This record gives sequence, structure tokens and C-alpha cells, in this order.
Amino acid sequence: MRKSIIAAALALTVLCTGALADFNDVPGDAWYAEAVSWAQENGIMDGVAEGVFEPDGAVTRAMFVTMLYRLAGEPETSVGSTYTDVAADAWYAEAVYWASSEGVTQGIADTLFGPDGHITREQLVTMLYRYQGSPIPGAAITYADAASVSDWAYDAVCWASATGIVSGRDGNVFDPSGEATRAECAAIFMRYDSVTQTPETPETPDTPEEPDVPEYTPDIDAIPVNRYDDDEFAISEDGYLIYGDDSLVGIDVSYHQGEIDWEAVADDGIDFAIIRVGYRGYSEGVVYQDEFFEDNIEGALANGIDVGIYFFSQAVNVAEAIEEAEATLDWIEGYDISFPVVFDWERITYSSSRTSNTSAVTVTDCAIAFCEMIEEAGYTAMTYGSPNTVNEDLYIDRLLDYPFWLAHYTSDLAITDYPYHYDMWQYTSNGQVDGIEGRVDLNVCITDLRS
Repeated sequence: MRKSIIAAALALTVLCTGALADFNDVPGDAWYAEAVSWAQENGIMDGVAEGVFEPDGAVTRAMFVTMLYRLAGEPETSVGSTYTDVAADAWYAEAVYWASSEGVTQGIADTLFGPDGHITREQLVTMLYRYQGSPIPGAAITYADAASVSDWAYDAVCWASATGIVSGRDGNVFDPSGEATRAECAAIFMRYDSVTQTPETPETPDTPEEPDVPEYTPDIDAIPVNRYDDDEFAISEDGYLIYGDDSLVGIDVSYHQGEIDWEAVADDGIDFAIIRVGYRGYSEGVVYQDEFFEDNIEGALANGIDVGIYFFSQAVNVAEAIEEAEATLDWIEGYDISFPVVFDWERITYSSSRTSNTSAVTVTDCAIAFCEMIEEAGYTAMTYGSPNTVNEDLYIDRLLDYPFWLAHYTSDLAITDYPYHYDMWQYTSNGQVDGIEGRVDLNVCITDLRS
């Protein structure tokens, strides 16, 4: 066991000083030669042994998710894993934790990641598609075996094909269940980087240069403290976290949950749903409506579930925040919105992100502009953040006019140690609810936010 772990880790060791000549099995005229060189120079892949790249070798799911984690810059993550086949000390554990928390992967079953399984071509492009933020897929695929692409992977294959990130195999087939080779992985990562950095989608496309922003020191003493009684938290008969006798149980959903059986959700004890209405892409900055918004809001309301809304913002100035609020108000008009409309801004640090350097002052200005428009339209506005982002990306002392939705995933549902007041707590991203395939975020609403 020890030897196999070392060998697998060696296959992914980052050695940025190498060159193509390092690999005896990569001919200079091979179709994948440039990609192998790029992958090594950028710390994504290296050889499996000295002088050996093994271009036709298979790639395990653990290997691929680690490559993707390295492409993302190996961001810190404190989220644990519920996968029983991912040991905490495994060389790929951090990558799996990150991919799971970011929604990049959902495993092969509720509690299984399948780290040693060979990644298939449709699994590969689906992880990359989710990593990119699930953009609009593009034209339908025309491969001869299009019908064999799994439903959950179809949009990803459409997107990857339309952008040129993947190409078919001989005979105009995509071969969705075929195993991806190491050479293919290198080529796909290089094409992905090229596509996200081209003039059509530059690193900071159409992003106004942020003016000089004055430094700001938050007034910590002005922020109400967390006065909740830990003893009042409990697990309900349905398996959900509750607080006292009057709290409400909720979920938040988007395109990522796919088609939802809302009748089953209501029967499973869910009181409310915060539904994503739309989002701004973090690379190109375009505003989109969530593909499943209408189905989700109509299904939830038809089954007596209270509805709130969130917009995933990547605004880099107040004008963009106002544009997001206007789109939100246009899309929710005519629906019974009884829970708040939420401004959800999350810093994306990927190489293609246009928001990675946006200041906290600007983010807070955007939150205020969004919330003011929402409240002027007659809805309750709300902000969202985690313990790591409060007073780092979002100055809570400037947002006390609005309720706060805390995102803090704790191990074994331990009570959050967040020191400030919050009105609703998103306590896990690994929830299981009847009517929803796969994972879903679970929330406990302690303050009565219904309008």
C-alpha cells in the first residue's frame, strides 16, 4: 500500500524545471508533445518515472482532481469529506475536499468518490465544466454516439466541444465512457488554458479598472455578537438541524441540482428554498439567468414551499451590481417571494477570474447598491458570506440594515463558532433531501425572515 501511494504521488509531483526532452517516450513530433511540455512547465503534470511520461497511460479520478486542484492554484480549504473511500491522510485528500466543496465533483455515489477508478471522458469534461462555473453550453453535439452521452454530462460535452477543449475520436465519436489518457489530459488542460486566455475571453475581459480605493478599517464593536444558545440546536426527526421550536428548515438550489421533484421535497420536511435566479460569469462578465430558475420557483411555489432568491454576483463595480439587481427584479416579477433576495458575491481566484483582485470596499459598495434596489422594489434584501470572507471581502459593519446568511460547514454538524450575529445558517453542502439527486445545501433559518 505504501509503495502504491508513493508511486501515485510521484506521477503528480510538480517539477517546473523540466522540459520536453526529459521524456524518452514523448517524440518531438507527437500530436501531444506541446501539451505535455505545457502541462509540465505549468506544474499540472509530470512523469510517472524518470524519463517516462506514459502518454497512453490511464488517469485515475484522484489524479485528475489533483491536476484540476493545481490548476486552481491549490486554494486552502477546511471542508472535510464525507466520502468513506477518501482517507484524511491520502495524498489526494485536499484536492477531493476542494473539488467537493466547490461542486466540481459529486462522487460516484453518496459516500464514494472512487479515487482509484479510471476517469472517463465524460467525467473529465464535466468536472472541468463545473470548475468553469457551468457556462451556457453552446450548440448541441454532433458526435455519432451523442445518444450515449449521459444526461448529467451532456451540457458539459456540448460546452467542451463548442469551445474546442475536446475533440472526438476516430469515427466522429466522443466515446463518453472511454478512459482518458495522460496525453489527452495534458492536451485538454492546455486547450482549456488557451480558450480562457484568448483575446475573445481575456483574463480580465471588459473589466473597468478599479479606481484607487481608500483603506477601510471595519468597526468591529458595531457588529452584533452571536448570542445563540448552543443547547437550543438539535436534529429534527427528519434529520435536519433546527433551533428551538420556531426555526425553519431550508435548502438552496440552482442548475447544479438538475430536475427536482418538489412534491417529494415538500413531503420531506423542507419549509423554504432559496433559488438561484441568475449569475454573472467570472471570466467574461456576462449576466445569465439560471437555466432551472423557472422550473424551480414554479415547482417550489406549487408545493407550498416558501421561496427566496439569490444572485451569484461577480460585480466589480456598483454599476454592475445595479445591473444584476435589475435583472433579478425583472426575472422574479410576478412570483410570490416571501423570503429575502440575496446578494451572493464570492471571490474567484482562478486564472480566468476578473474579480480576483476586487477590493473589499468595492464588494461592500456593490452589496449595498444591490440591496438598496431590492428593498426599493418592496422585497427584503440579504447578504451572504462565510467566516473567512466577513470583514475580508465584505464589511459587515456597513451592512447592518440587512439580515445576514452565514455559510459555515462544520465537521459532524458542530455548532458554528462564528462570533457575530447571523439570521440564517447554511451548515452543510452535503445534504440529502428526497426529490433531489445528489448533494444539496441545507439551511436553518432562526430569524423569521418571511415577508
